Amino acid sequence: MVKNWNIQLHPAVLVMRNFTLITAAVLLAGYAYAVDDATILDAIGDVETGSQKNPRLAVGDFGLARGRYQQHRGSFIDGCTQLMREGKSAYSYDQWKSPVVQDEVALAYIRWIRDRMKSAGVPNPTPEQIALCWNYGFGKSKAIKFNITKAPAEPRDYATRVGNIVRVTKNI
Repeated sequence: MVKNWNIQLHPAVLVMRNFTLITAAVLLAGYAYAVDDATILDAIGDVETGSQKNPRLAVGDFGLARGRYQQHRGSFIDGCTQLMREGKSAYSYDQWKSPVVQDEVALAYIRWIRDRMKSAGVPNPTPEQIALCWNYGFGKSKAIKFNITKAPAEPRDYATRVGNIVRVTKNI
């Protein structure tokens, strides 16, 4: 435990430096992969918009990708579908500028990826495999059996960068 202003912080909170306090509280509520997913999402954010002055307001892919994690409308909808499946409220894509919305929907999208990978026979995906699905798309990733070495150079490099950041963050 780390002491700060006489408050003990759980070590997992230290990983969540770029997340909102609300999202951190939700993460610590009990989802089995919560800390891993937060670390992966933070790495995705670093790769997607780490060099941006204000990554929360970043717009890329000719206006199609938005926010720190550069989510397209389709992945945003998939994340909201996952939230509803979990009994939580979904968001409108028009709310994308909110840090809370970005974090909650992006984390739900990672859970959606995990669930689909488990159904496809990959019960414990690596950070690289999750990043490959994020960047290359689930269908195309599944077609190459989630093997990053079979992906084209750009998504392969993306997945490798995310994996490297995760390992440095976790000191493994």
